[in-house]
Amino acid sequence: MTDFNLITGFLGSGKTTLLSNLLSELSAHKRIAVIQNEFAPSGIDGKELKQKNQSFKLVEINNGSVFCVCQLSNFVASMQKLIHDYQPEIIFLEASGLADPISVIELLQTNELKNIVRLDKIISLVDAANFFKGLNSLVRFKHQIMVADKLIINKMDLINGSEVDIKEHLKQLNPYAEIIPATFGQVDWNSLVANEHLSNKAAQQYMGQQSAGRPEIKACVLRTHDKLTENQLKLFIAEMKQQCTRIKGYLNISDGRVMSVHTVFDTVKFVELDSYSGPSELIAFGNDLLVSELRQKFKKYAV
Repeated sequence: MTDFNLITGFLGSGKTTLLSNLLSELSAHKRIAVIQNEFAPSGIDGKELKQKNQSFKLVEINNGSVFCVCQLSNFVASMQKLIHDYQPEIIFLEASGLADPISVIELLQTNELKNIVRLDKIISLVDAANFFKGLNSLVRFKHQIMVADKLIINKMDLINGSEVDIKEHLKQLNPYAEIIPATFGQVDWNSLVANEHLSNKAAQQYMGQQSAGRPEIKACVLRTHDKLTENQLKLFIAEMKQQCTRIKGYLNISDGRVMSVHTVFDTVKFVELDSYSGPSELIAFGNDLLVSELRQKFKKYAV
């Protein structure tokens, strides 16, 4: 299995700079591939990375987001060829700053990819100088923060206001991600793998240590406009966590509220949010879990 790491962040937040720093640190002793995705017909970020570091394989997917249906076959084919030809240990996907990242989990669970690539981390960069402008402009800016395992507050040297204010807003949007301050995208890999008890990879490794063999953990996405009562939500999660190592997401309650949910093994947390808009979106990690099964169980509790 190849570990897949998604790097998101709004336009100009420092994604390419972070990736360049990670390549400088890792490429000498890890076989790394980078996928860069831009809405433009050609990307300049890939050229910038290659100027600074040659020891990695670059794949560019331009003319649209890999998270769109129009790019699905292109993305899957590119991933298959990349893994077959290059056999990387780690893949980094630097998403377009305009991308809404939730669908990447679904892409990784296509029949062609689910047995060769595994979601490791979702890393989201936040531009400290422009955080509140982005927060008030686009829903997808919030989504990038909400689905992250690691949140990097970049450009701390340009911060306008209080770091505490930014952290408080980030925690409201995502109470579970680790927050890492940075300047010039200078975050080393050890910082990103620290506190792995909150990450996808850690959950997989922990499960593997419980038995002689390492079970297959699959990630499935539920996206729906159906709603639950708060009690039904808790019953649904109680049933799913018996099968799922980790669950996280945002669900619309029938009384108009939105609840975030986060589980790691037996630990369950619900937090009421006032800053999420959109359909309910849930990511569940479980042994041999199927999307159809996840949907069926949700429907059983839906209003």
